[in-house]
Amino acid sequence: MRIHFTVEKFVFWGLTAIVLLSCIALGVGISPYMDDFLEENQTWLIVMNLLALLFLSLNVLIAVFIYKDASRRRMNAWLWMTAVIYIPNFIGLILYLLARKQPRNAITADSSVGGIRCPHCGHLI
Repeated sequence: MRIHFTVEKFVFWGLTAIVLLSCIALGVGISPYMDDFLEENQTWLIVMNLLALLFLSLNVLIAVFIYKDASRRRMNAWLWMTAVIYIPNFIGLILYLLARKQPRNAITADSSVGGIRCPHCGHLI
C-alpha cells in the first residue's frame, strides 16, 4: 500500500494538530483556576463536556460528508474538507454547497420527443 501525501493533507492535519494541541494547552492552563468552581457544581462540567462532544461529532460528520461528496465529484476533497471545518459559522459548508460541481451525463435522451438533448444547452441534436 502506497501512502500518497499531498500538500492539502499536510495542511489539514497540520491545522488539526495545532487546534487540538491548543485546546489541550488551554485546558491544562486553566485547570488550576477551575477547581473552586467545579467543586461547587459538577453540572457545568458535564454540560460543557457534552456540548464539546456534540460539536466535535458534528464536525466529524460534516467532514466525512464533504470528503465523500467531493471525491465522488472529482473535486479536491482535502482542500474542501479543510475549508469547511476551519471556516467558522458553517460559512465553509455553505460555500461548498454553492461551489460543488453538478454531475453531468454525456448524452441525455428525452423520452417525450424521442430525440437526444445536448447536456450543456438543452437543444435537440
